[in-house]
Amino acid sequence: MESIIEFVKSDIGVTLAWVCSVGSTLFAVITSKKNRQLKIKIGEINNNLATDNSQDSVTQNGQKNVYTKNNSGGMNIDM
Repeated sequence: MESIIEFVKSDIGVTLAWVCSVGSTLFAVITSKKNRQLKIKIGEINNNLATDNSQDSVTQNGQKNVYTKNNSGGMNIDM
């Protein structure tokens, strides 16, 4: 136990502790920037997925109106 305490108090131990502290801080900053960029990309993807392509349409064919229902599968159903 005393040898560990002596190592921690030595110049090498203090230097090693400083390098580990600075290295972990830099690592945390770099990964937080990457996470922020990923969150922005995920937000853009979610915004693109939110569009609703299932709008119904009504067209006139002769003297009758044709109501076209677009279901979620993309199949057109004329009524």
